Amino acid sequence: MKLKTLSIITLATPLWFLNPLRAESIVQLQQPVLLTQEASWNEFSSEQGRFAVSMPGTPKEETETNQDGSTEHSFSLTSDNSAFLIHYSDIPDIEKLSKAEITKLLDNAPSDFVKGANAKLVTAKTVSLDGHPGKEFEFILSEGINGKGRVFLVKKRLYIVVGMAIQPGNLQKFLDSFRLI
Repeated sequence: MKLKTLSIITLATPLWFLNPLRAESIVQLQQPVLLTQEASWNEFSSEQGRFAVSMPGTPKEETETNQDGSTEHSFSLTSDNSAFLIHYSDIPDIEKLSKAEITKLLDNAPSDFVKGANAKLVTAKTVSLDGHPGKEFEFILSEGINGKGRVFLVKKRLYIVVGMAIQPGNLQKFLDSFRLI
């Protein structure tokens, strides 16, 4: 079975803490690169993004500037059987949010994400990365594709790391490799 489409979620940065996360685009796989279980995994890093992650190839980078002047950065790698995404953006005026508002924001992130992806949330739990708060969640897309993601708030930067695959063996490997640099 091959994937015909995968939902790649883009977070809405402007006033994103007032609105749920939403799907901004659907990526249609035109000429997928075959990624097998045996594909060579290498570390990819972004100095500007201040992260590193292991992936079975080199992701495509996209940058978008929003109307409020904020910038979103996405790194995606798709194939006929899997997709991997790292997305980050800086949240304007994050220091104005209370600790309770930040907690609510992170608590709502998994359900908002899957709602935007037209998926079903399977599990969600609290996690951290180097002491920074986050959430880990599992979901199933309407096409029956498994997905797993993590959302982290590091100072004013929001990271989302998501993997989707028909055979989800490499999803945990991908998520566990994500680190701050």
